[in-house]
Amino acid sequence: MSSSRGVLTDQAGRGRPHPSGSASDDNAADVRAGARDSSKIRQQAPRLLTRPPGPESTPVARRGLWHHRDFRRLWGGQTVALLGSRVTELALPLTAIVLLDASPAQLGFLNAAQYLPVLCVTLFAGVIADRVRRRPLMIGANLGRAAILTVVPLLAWLGGLSVGALCAVAFATGVLTAQFDVAYQAYLPSLVSKEQLVEGNSKLQGSRSVAESAGQGLGGTLIQVLTAPFAILVDCLGYLVAAVALLRIRTPEERPARAGARRSVRKDIAEGLRMTLRSRLLRVIMLHASWYNLLWDVVLVVFPLYAIRVLGLGPAGLGLVVAAGSVGALGGSLAARGLGERLGTGPAMVLGMAVASAATLLVPLAPNAGRGVGLAVLVCGYVLNGAGIAVFNIHSIALRQATVPVELIGRVSATFRFVTWAVIPAGGLLGGLLAAAVGLRATLLVTAVGLSAGALAFVFSRTARQATGGRTA
Repeated sequence: MSSSRGVLTDQAGRGRPHPSGSASDDNAADVRAGARDSSKIRQQAPRLLTRPPGPESTPVARRGLWHHRDFRRLWGGQTVALLGSRVTELALPLTAIVLLDASPAQLGFLNAAQYLPVLCVTLFAGVIADRVRRRPLMIGANLGRAAILTVVPLLAWLGGLSVGALCAVAFATGVLTAQFDVAYQAYLPSLVSKEQLVEGNSKLQGSRSVAESAGQGLGGTLIQVLTAPFAILVDCLGYLVAAVALLRIRTPEERPARAGARRSVRKDIAEGLRMTLRSRLLRVIMLHASWYNLLWDVVLVVFPLYAIRVLGLGPAGLGLVVAAGSVGALGGSLAARGLGERLGTGPAMVLGMAVASAATLLVPLAPNAGRGVGLAVLVCGYVLNGAGIAVFNIHSIALRQATVPVELIGRVSATFRFVTWAVIPAGGLLGGLLAAAVGLRATLLVTAVGLSAGALAFVFSRTARQATGGRTA
């Protein structure tokens, strides 16, 4: 995933001469602040990561978030919005294909328009999320996406729809989605206690998994009944429901401490980057997540061809395997809290990445002698991969939310999102080149070995030892 309030402009007077020494003084202050914040993460992380919640946990945390009315509102609204967004993910390209007879190049532009905002605006979105209250940002993003998406059925009804209009809608909604995603990760710590962050992220991840597994089927049915352009109205309704749910939250959100100060956007972005890169814990987790995303996109590009042409699964078998990943992710989200309480957040995070990466080895090793056996091996691999990466994501996000200072969490989350998503297009290109050079199965084998090697490096790294208190997952 607005209420930007004009803060994307450089408010420090760019181009205006500074008083002598003021720029260097500001930089020195930023360096000192970054060092203090990195020290705070080093002090807090071991306590958070290595100790499961014990008797000293608060009574509210022990009761669980089912009893937290405002969290239920956030969770329910986000679940409805995620289901609706899966309808649009299917309806936009189908509108271009069926109604507008789009060419492959035009479909490529439409796909790029959906993901380009992650690279263009995410870092700025982090600055905004640290300057203003996050809940109004989220409400504005939901209302904005609902309004923008109504353009598609309206233009279809008037006969003025074009591929260019679809690309503009996809880009505009992508901008607001980038803002929403950064703000909502930064907002959760102000709604629940640190002891409840893993549970909260588990429930939100569970909703995402349900939406991914059920949303496509729902979208296909709605498109069949309503046609693709008008099925998007269901997504509009979902965003309106989510906005109303957020409006009903009564837990007060503190005004950011530095709100209203005249600061440079460039310096704020740099502060978030410094915070992330100076913390060994955050830096290594971010880099390993980027490595995983790079190679996993190779799998996403190559696997459909491998499943159909090499294993002979057919569309139904391919759909079953992909759905198994969502089922595994749902299982991982349900198990994440228990693993964290039994092992600690750090060991659970490391274990999740190890399982997710090792499970990819089952994909190229699936036999093609019998479709039933090959299908079973692939389903097992995807279930384990989905479960492992869900556990990793839940605990790594909870770690960031619990240890990063509240005034920086928006920019740190934006830095994570920017870096880990920026490598995805390169993964798709790498997959195509490798498949052309060495074949489909060999490409998947090389990719699985690369993922497993990265996981091993992570498990035995100094960062993992810090996270697990000297134990290995």
